[in-house]
Amino acid sequence: MSHSLKSKLLIAVMTPLALGWTCWLGGQHFQMTRQQKGHDDLFLQEVSEQILLSMPGTLDALDEGPRLRLPTQPSRAGKKFETLRYQVWILGRRTPVVASNGAPMQPLRADFKPGFVVSEVAGEPWRVYAVTDATGRIQVQAGMSQSAMKAELAHWVKISLWSGVGILLVLGASVGFAIHWSLRPMNRLRQDMALRDPHDLAPLPASGLPREIRPLVDSFNLLLGRLSEAMRGERQFLADAAHELRTPLAALLTQTQVAMRAGSQADAQAALTQLAQGIQRTSRLAQQLLDSARVDASPLREDRPVVALPDVVTMVAREFESMATRRQQVLAIHAEPASVRGDLDDLGILVRNLLDNAVRYSGEQARIEIACGGDEQTAWLVVRDSGPGVPVEERERIFERFFRGSQGNGERGSGIGLSLVDRIARAHDARITVEEGIAGRGFGCRVEFVAAPDV
Repeated sequence: MSHSLKSKLLIAVMTPLALGWTCWLGGQHFQMTRQQKGHDDLFLQEVSEQILLSMPGTLDALDEGPRLRLPTQPSRAGKKFETLRYQVWILGRRTPVVASNGAPMQPLRADFKPGFVVSEVAGEPWRVYAVTDATGRIQVQAGMSQSAMKAELAHWVKISLWSGVGILLVLGASVGFAIHWSLRPMNRLRQDMALRDPHDLAPLPASGLPREIRPLVDSFNLLLGRLSEAMRGERQFLADAAHELRTPLAALLTQTQVAMRAGSQADAQAALTQLAQGIQRTSRLAQQLLDSARVDASPLREDRPVVALPDVVTMVAREFESMATRRQQVLAIHAEPASVRGDLDDLGILVRNLLDNAVRYSGEQARIEIACGGDEQTAWLVVRDSGPGVPVEERERIFERFFRGSQGNGERGSGIGLSLVDRIARAHDARITVEEGIAGRGFGCRVEFVAAPDV
């Protein structure tokens, strides 16, 4: 759900106030809880001591069993006395000799240790205080239900809560009126923007706006300029993609028609073979276009995870083993420990396109080597082959989008693979260098990353 600028400003102003009030309420709750606990503990201690002092010294002469059961205090004494329960024990006996009305027959504190404790009484937690006389024969236990203590605290918290809500509502109405009055020029500008065509990215008029609002409008205009540039790039990409797909699709149609008109099974088989190769090239082109769109649309996060380069190299190399075998190529892997911070999928696309470039263009019976390693500062990845290589005059352009070099083995490229490698490397703050391949011939590409701690 979209909000007006006034609503956003109102939220921006009221949110700190509400958070501050919430923190204040939390502090009040904490302080009141501590005060109530202290008052209740003092109350239990004073009552227990007074009861103990009121007991006669010959109390232990009474027979087993409660000889006297005292009623609770009348309601005029306050809610605390209504929930107070106490017992007088002669230590060593199984029942109290004196107990208040409603007090259980079992001890409020089963271990008969003096001091404060939270005990379970009839399935409910109670705050209990126990005090023993100087001779260690008589103990008084007094307790209060914690639910009653919390109910009293909740009463005062509720009063504070509703008072604060009322103040916030009045303050919110006042702030909302002030914002509405102050942002009338922005409301007019917002109405003009609402009437615009969705594809109109022309700058917003800034004349007549207050000085406080003009930086905001200037930021909008800067954003509109970036959006316009991004849309131009998207339209250019779609046009390039349509252009690149038109030729292979037309070739597929032609090869299909040739297969349909073939006069013999051999001619049909040859046409179908060409058709299958065309489908593979078109599928590869479509995958590269999708990878290109993904890389452009998904900028790297700042909290990049640590990725182990040997894992990426091994995983991607396995995908090309069967393709290299069909071409009678040797695919050698040398992976040393090395880790970088980045996106696992993007790094996989980088390695995949470097290997795809080497397998496709190095020729039959070529040797392809992929290696990675590093030290504390740098992690590197190298892919090189023994193929025909790339002319020196073309090495500066091979990473441009849709640039096709003069391939020496007849393979037709899309001009996307190495441009993807370059964009992913730059996004990972890596440096690419083109070098010689194996034994002074062929093509080699080295990518150097900033090293990350080993995983």
